[in-house]
Amino acid sequence: MSSFVCRVQFLDDTDPFNSTNFPEPTRAPLYTFREDIPLINQLAGVHRLLKAPHKLDDCALQLSHTGVYLDLESTLDEQRDELEGFQQDDCAGRGKKHSVILRTQLSVRVHACIEKLYNSNGRDLRRALFSLKQIFQV
Repeated sequence: MSSFVCRVQFLDDTDPFNSTNFPEPTRAPLYTFREDIPLINQLAGVHRLLKAPHKLDDCALQLSHTGVYLDLESTLDEQRDELEGFQQDDCAGRGKKHSVILRTQLSVRVHACIEKLYNSNGRDLRRALFSLKQIFQV
């Protein structure tokens, strides 16, 4: 039974038109993942620790150093290649502290954008389109 200890944060992107680009909390707590248990079975613990505003069923885990999303149905052992460089950079003394970021699944964010565009008109539609433009520019 091996474990993987790392910093965890969340990105409040529950509303894709009104989200920040800064993971919270700024002083990220440590979380111990079991490498032999699928991440979906450990997600509730991360969610609870962070007191994240997301719906648990809508959550995904993303690596801060590469932007890669982890497969929640798999274990960390099965995703060893994705974690390459995660802890090496962290320990190199360069000040980079990587974290696993809890955020809304991409498909949920896309559906929220589509829903907003379909249900808006006039000034609200212009605001939504402007926000969408900013999202793509980022």
